[in-house]
Amino acid sequence: MEFRITTLVENCVYGKGLCAEHGLSLHIQAGERKVLLDTGASDLFVRNARILGIDLTTIDYLVLSHGHNDHTGGLRYFMNANKKAEIICKKEIFQHKYKNEIENGIAHPENLDLSRFHPIEEISEIVPGLFVCPQLKITDKKDTHFENFFTKVDNHIIADTFEDELAIALKNGKNLSILSSCSHRGITNIIQSVQEAFPKSTLKLVLGGFHIHTAVDEKFEIISTFLGINLPKRLGVCHCTGVDKYALFQQQFKDRVFYNFTGHEEII
Repeated sequence: MEFRITTLVENCVYGKGLCAEHGLSLHIQAGERKVLLDTGASDLFVRNARILGIDLTTIDYLVLSHGHNDHTGGLRYFMNANKKAEIICKKEIFQHKYKNEIENGIAHPENLDLSRFHPIEEISEIVPGLFVCPQLKITDKKDTHFENFFTKVDNHIIADTFEDELAIALKNGKNLSILSSCSHRGITNIIQSVQEAFPKSTLKLVLGGFHIHTAVDEKFEIISTFLGINLPKRLGVCHCTGVDKYALFQQQFKDRVFYNFTGHEEII
């Protein structure tokens, strides 16, 4: 099974008449099946998809990595454009979310067709070779990115530990690839959680945002040290990783690292 991953929107863009925003949306083609991971912050992913020749009406599943509005801001536009796709998420996806005092979760979920949402709690293979992984265990608390984020539970504002976060695993024989949109629970923890679910696999690709664009050196070193031991064949960074952190990864891991900009296509 060949997987074709096209970045519909991301923070950076190069050519092709596309536009960028602070958000992320990935189109994944697995044979004849098509999956969208997140919808960016607005309807920009819809316009970019049109330019790239991707028909959003043919998508079978939308997977929401977590509830932040830079990943769910285009949700209504997708649901208007595509009337059939099931929406895969965790049950916590609709919790109120805040960055400090500013609300940044899914706005007005009561106006959405909630019958299309399918919360999962266990690893689920939604199309052949593509698994949604909702159980992201925190092995190393130092590689978590919860600072200044809050959520509302039972009418109380508490620290957000991102119980709504999930990742995608792509399995092709012994090869394993991992897509993580924001990695609030830590990319090292996410990699370890997915690898535990698929033991004896070869890590081919890790792609996504690592949420270290404003991280202190200690957090970057935790991730770079882990990757130095567990480096995939391809490491694609983007969105909340930060261009400066990409440059540091590229210095360390050379041509195994690439920046996953808007319009980039990765075939695995």
